[in-house]
Amino acid sequence: MRFTTSLLALLCVAFPSLAAPPQLPAWFPVRGVFTINPDQLTVEDFGEDSFTLAGGKTVDVKGHHWATSLYPVPADGQWNGQEAWSKLKPALEKQGFKVVYLEAQDGGIRATLARGAEQPTYVGVTLTADDGYSNSVAIIEPAASARQLTLVPPAATPEKFGDHEGFPYLAPFAGAQLLNTRTDEGPLDVTTSADAEPHLVGSGTVAKMYDGPSGLSDLDFTKTYTSALTAAGWSVSPSQGSEVLAHYAHNGRDLWARIYRESAERWNIVVADVGTGLRAALEHECRVPLYGVTFDFNKATLRPDAESTLQQVFTALQASPVSVEVGGHTDNVGKPDYNLQLSQARADAVKTWLVAHGIAAQRLTTHGYGDGVPVAPNTSDLDRAKNRRVELKKAGCQ
Repeated sequence: MRFTTSLLALLCVAFPSLAAPPQLPAWFPVRGVFTINPDQLTVEDFGEDSFTLAGGKTVDVKGHHWATSLYPVPADGQWNGQEAWSKLKPALEKQGFKVVYLEAQDGGIRATLARGAEQPTYVGVTLTADDGYSNSVAIIEPAASARQLTLVPPAATPEKFGDHEGFPYLAPFAGAQLLNTRTDEGPLDVTTSADAEPHLVGSGTVAKMYDGPSGLSDLDFTKTYTSALTAAGWSVSPSQGSEVLAHYAHNGRDLWARIYRESAERWNIVVADVGTGLRAALEHECRVPLYGVTFDFNKATLRPDAESTLQQVFTALQASPVSVEVGGHTDNVGKPDYNLQLSQARADAVKTWLVAHGIAAQRLTTHGYGDGVPVAPNTSDLDRAKNRRVELKKAGCQ
């Protein structure tokens, strides 16, 4: 028996499809009451769900989380919500659960049951009268997030890593597997709810896709990464759903990271290394867009969040002998004459900043192009944001 059990465990590791399908907690009565589809079952080590209590009050509860749809017994049988409730309620009451909310309507049942005083276990069920495809259960058991993630702050000198390696400064969760690495041209969208218009940074991105670990909820994903990033010196924007957006502007670095989930076990880290990308582009390209150099709306006043990108431009020009034209560009909103003036004023503002910080004025010229040189169609907010840009153009380049 010991050999057989060990062999089965090894096979389950080598062939995940042989592993036992996820189940609801052993104490929850399923046999003879419902059937479930394991492919539709959510099991999270630390997740969140909402439950209705007495008086219609709703409470959000965190802990070990299960959620799934419920089906008739047998799976192709007829659904009877009242009959299912008459079996479920006493079975849970025998285990110490009490009904804390009950709503009976149109022959169906919506109920919440709880067990325990200080940190209850909650069960929430929705049981229709006779619809076998609209029934569900959610369960939360008390539990704290046990995931740990420690990140090393980015170094002053850009790190070297390959496609089969993770970002040195953005470690994945334990048990995650790197699936692929993608390199894309163009800026990274770092827009948040606090931005009045799209916010783009950088001139290219590196993205790494991961799979696993299992049992990771959106809550645990964002909470763990937010804590680890903050501890490593990153500035983290309020999370949006299953996404974390962070900015690192220390040690002469300017890094943006967008970390987001595609599904329960598939997730991505996308990084725009503004300084490294800028220096490489200035060396090899004629024109370098400076996404991240932002202005107040309809003005030529540099915004505070443009400072980190401008510092990278200053560092790149310090390390290179080239002379450049600072070109200002707008989208096609507004009158052409006004856009031309605005683009010139914005180019002048960037030159003024660079000269004030030590770049020789004779190395810099400025030119306002208005909306005459778009890089994207002016048909969406995001594309118009790509057209609203400042560019460096090396002298002698066409």
